[in-house]
Amino acid sequence: MKPANTAARHWAAVEENSLLWGIQALVWVYRQFGRWVFRLFLRPVVSYYFLAGRLARESSREYLRHLADFYPALGLGSGLWQSYLHFLSFGETLLDKIVVWTGNITPEQVDFPNRQLLLDLIEQKRGAMLLSGHIGNLEICQAIATMRGHIHLNILVHTKHAEKFNRLLGSRGSATIQLIQVTELSPAIAITLQEKIERGEFLVMVGDRIPVQGGRTVSASFLGEDAEFPQGPYLLASLLRCPVYTLFCFPVNGRFKIHLEPFAESIRIPRGEPKRHDMLKNLARQYAERLEAYCRIAPLQWFNFYPYWSKTTAGDTSQIAVEDN
Repeated sequence: MKPANTAARHWAAVEENSLLWGIQALVWVYRQFGRWVFRLFLRPVVSYYFLAGRLARESSREYLRHLADFYPALGLGSGLWQSYLHFLSFGETLLDKIVVWTGNITPEQVDFPNRQLLLDLIEQKRGAMLLSGHIGNLEICQAIATMRGHIHLNILVHTKHAEKFNRLLGSRGSATIQLIQVTELSPAIAITLQEKIERGEFLVMVGDRIPVQGGRTVSASFLGEDAEFPQGPYLLASLLRCPVYTLFCFPVNGRFKIHLEPFAESIRIPRGEPKRHDMLKNLARQYAERLEAYCRIAPLQWFNFYPYWSKTTAGDTSQIAVEDN
């Protein structure tokens, strides 16, 4: 691949070419006719995207190859049919997003075995960072935000994609969820986030996409090969001096299951090299191991349809870059 194509291979550039007309049509179908008619329309829309999206299709097959090699007991293939099922799984997740943001999901539809961890933090009025990723459906957070204690979630997202999706759904979130649309962490935003943590609110970030504008990344092994991960979540957690938990949610047997686990009680990133780099690398690898485990549980639920293992230049900037959710 020629260097001139590097920018076009960034995930933000890939997503910008997604089929917005198809998403708009599916949102309209769901609102007019409901879930089952939606599924009738889903397959042709996904089929068109699968056939037209060569880069996304190849990236899906690359992921499936890594997963099959890393977990041979899964018996997965990386052929076109398996990749198509991967795309269909993504389409189902779109339906789940619509259901959530239109208020048609209840806590009773969600299994949350480690719920007490979150309730204990609320009881102590302690804020925390919830480190998530593009596996399953992060929007299910809206269901847990209505639990006892009124959990306040602040989801850090990349502006143009968040605005685009909100515009498609005609939604601005809820009283307990705020989308904070940032690309880089300015001092003013850092102060705002610190105040939220001190009020016992939660910040939600994803750890499996590199910053939109390049920014700081660190290499870590993921499914058997090095990939670039953002430094932003760990730098921000160190700045805010708050505990960090991992949070993933995906469907299991027709229900949603939320996986909440402690990641670090406190992160302190040293200033000097090489200790700084080593700690960031270890944190990224620790996160990648969690991601690998959930990819094994839900192999068709990880959605990063761009060349994930491509070698990129990890630039260094004076600000923390914040990735899309």
